[in-house]
Amino acid sequence: MEAIKKIEIEEIVKGIPGGFFIYYAHGAEEIIYANQEVIYLYGCETKEEFLEYTHGSFKGMVHPEDLERVEKSIADQIAGNPRNFDYVEYRALSKDGEVKWIEDFGHFVISDIYGDVFYVFITDVTEKMERNIKQKKRLMDLAVDQELLRKSLESTVYSFVKVYMINLRDGYSREIYPDINNEENKRYIDTIDSYITPENVMEEDGKRLRNLLQPDHLRQTLVERDSVEYRYRRMRSDSTVEWCVMVFTVSDRDKGVPVTVTLGIRSIEKLVQKENQQRLLLESAFMRARQASEAKTIFLANMSHDIRTPMNAVVGFAELGLRHGNSPEKMRECLRKIQDSSQILLRLIDDILDMSRIEADRLQIEVESYDLLEMMPQVYQMVEKDIHDKKLNFGYDFSGLKDRMVLCDPTRVKQVLYTLVSNAVKFTPSGGKIDVKIRQYESLSYGIENYEFVIRDTGVGIAPEFLAKIFLPFEREKNTTVSGSIGMGLGLPITKNIVDLMNGSIETESEVGMGSTFTVRLPFQVVREMEEKDAHAREERRSFSELAGKQVLLVEDNELNREIARELLEEYHLLVDEAEDGDIALEMLQKGEKEYDVILMDIQMPRMNGYQATKAIRGLSDGRYSKVPIIALSANAFEEDKRMAISSGMNQHLSKPMDIEKVLCTMMQLLDEE
Repeated sequence: MEAIKKIEIEEIVKGIPGGFFIYYAHGAEEIIYANQEVIYLYGCETKEEFLEYTHGSFKGMVHPEDLERVEKSIADQIAGNPRNFDYVEYRALSKDGEVKWIEDFGHFVISDIYGDVFYVFITDVTEKMERNIKQKKRLMDLAVDQELLRKSLESTVYSFVKVYMINLRDGYSREIYPDINNEENKRYIDTIDSYITPENVMEEDGKRLRNLLQPDHLRQTLVERDSVEYRYRRMRSDSTVEWCVMVFTVSDRDKGVPVTVTLGIRSIEKLVQKENQQRLLLESAFMRARQASEAKTIFLANMSHDIRTPMNAVVGFAELGLRHGNSPEKMRECLRKIQDSSQILLRLIDDILDMSRIEADRLQIEVESYDLLEMMPQVYQMVEKDIHDKKLNFGYDFSGLKDRMVLCDPTRVKQVLYTLVSNAVKFTPSGGKIDVKIRQYESLSYGIENYEFVIRDTGVGIAPEFLAKIFLPFEREKNTTVSGSIGMGLGLPITKNIVDLMNGSIETESEVGMGSTFTVRLPFQVVREMEEKDAHAREERRSFSELAGKQVLLVEDNELNREIARELLEEYHLLVDEAEDGDIALEMLQKGEKEYDVILMDIQMPRMNGYQATKAIRGLSDGRYSKVPIIALSANAFEEDKRMAISSGMNQHLSKPMDIEKVLCTMMQLLDEE
C-alpha cells in the first residue's frame, strides 16, 4: 500500500557524514549504492554520470596502478580479522583529470539480502598526503640510507612518533626518527620486544605483543606480505587509555625473505574513535531499518485485521440483503449495518492517508472563522449511536468558554476531539461515564486565547508501560484486541501531530480500571464579529431546492460511481449528463448541444485526466466555459492533489466517497459567486 513508507538505502544511511558507498565483494565488484559526497569527489554531478565513469564497479574507482595492491591489502585484512574495519589508501582519478588520494575504511558484511558486500567510508586526504610527503622527504634527507627510508615510509600517510630500522639478518636496529643522527641508538637485539616494548602497555595487550614480535614469527609473517601492523593500548600519564599501532614494513629482501624492516609507532586514537563512531552509525542504521521493518509488519497485520473486519460485514450484510429482498425491514437493517461498516472503513483509510501526509511532512492546517459551540454537537452525532447502545452517561460543559468565535482549522480540531471522544466510548464499559469540558484562559499575546479541551472517562484505563508509547504509530494495547475495537494504532499519533502543528499540547493521565483523562491545549485567535458568522450560517442553511433544474455534466470513468452520483443528484432534481472520459466531456462541450451550469470532474481517467480536461475546457475558443464552476470529485485526497486541481483551473476539490450535501453546498456557493 502506498501509505507504507518504503525502506530505501538512502533513508537508512542519510545521517552518515562524508563519502559512503556499498559494493558487492565478489565478481565485478558492482557498486550497489554511492552517496552524493562520493559522486562529487569523483568530479561527477549525478549518479548516472558517476556509474558511467567508473563502469559501475569499485575497480573503476581505484587508480589502475594501485588496484592490485588495494585489493590484496583488503583481502589480507579481512582474512586476519573480519570484525575490524579494513583500512587502505589509494589514488583516484576524477573525471576532470585530477589525481586525488583516498582514505578508505571498509567493512565486510555477509548479507542475506544482497550477498557478501562491503560498506565503505572514504575521505579525500590529498592535502594531508601532500603535507606528509613533505615530512617524509625531510626524514629521508636526514636518514643514513635514504632509499631504505623512502621504501619504508611510502605506504603510509600518518606521522610516526618513533621510527626504527631493524636488520633481521645481522641482528641490530637503530632509531632513525626523530633522532636519526645519534649513533648510540644502534644496538644489537635478541628479540624485537626486548628492544622496543611500548611503555605502559595494557597487560593483556603486552602478552599478545610479546608473542607476535618474536623475530622468527615476524619474519614468517612478512614472507608474503609487505607490511603488518599490531594495535595495542597504553596508559597515558593522566591515566587515560590511548590506542597505538606498531607498523612493520619490509624494506629489503634476500630471495624473498625479509632482511631489513622498519618499525613505526604512532597513535591511532582518533582513527579508533572514528571507526567506533562509524560502527555505531552502521549499527544505528541497521537498527532503524529493523525497527521500520517491524513497524511495517505490525502495520500490515493490524491493517489486514482491521480492514477485513468491517469489509466482512459489508460483504456479509450485502449477501443477507439480497437473500431477504422481500423484507423491507430486514433490507433496511442490512443497509444500515453496511453503512456503519463503510464509515469504519473510511475512517481507517483517512487515518492511513493522514499518517502518510505526516511522514511526508505534508499535513497542513487551514485556518478559518469557526464557532466552537458548533463543534461538540457534530462530534456527538458521530458517536451518538454507540453511546446509546452502551447506555453511557455522556455530558459536555462549555460554561468555561467566553469567546466562541476563533480562527482555527475546524476539520482538524473536530478530528482531534472525535478521536479522543470515540476512544473514550470504545473503552468505557456499558453504564460508564464520559465528560467533555472546554475552558478558556487568557494568553500573554494580544488577541490570542488558550483553549483547554478535557475528555475524561471511567473506562478500562491504560497500563503505565503502554502510556509511555501511546503516541507512537502502530502501537495498540492488548485491551484493544480484547475489547474488539477496530483501529491500526494511528488515531492518537495523528492527533499528537495535529496538535503539534497547531502549536498546542496534549497530555494524558490514566489508571487501570479507573479511566483516563486527555487534556488538549490549543492557542486560537479570537474573532469578535459574531454577526458576520451568523449571517454566513443562515446562508448555508438555504434549501437545496434552488439547485433544481440545473444542468450538470458528470465526468467519471467508473460506471458504478457514475450511477451512484447520478442517483443522488437527481434526488435533488438536478439534470445530469454523463461522460466516461475527459476527451468525451471536451467533445460534448465543443458540440454545444447543451449549456451546463456545473461540471463534476474525476481526476484519474484512462485517456484524458481531469487536469488535462479542465485546462482544455478553460481554453475553448468561444470562452463559454471559461468561468463555469468545475468541481473535482476525486479519490486523490492529498493536499498537493487539491493544489493541482486549483492550478489546472478547477474551482474546488472534494474527495470521494461522495458526500452529497457537501457537493450541493459547494455548488450553491460557486453558483452564487458567478
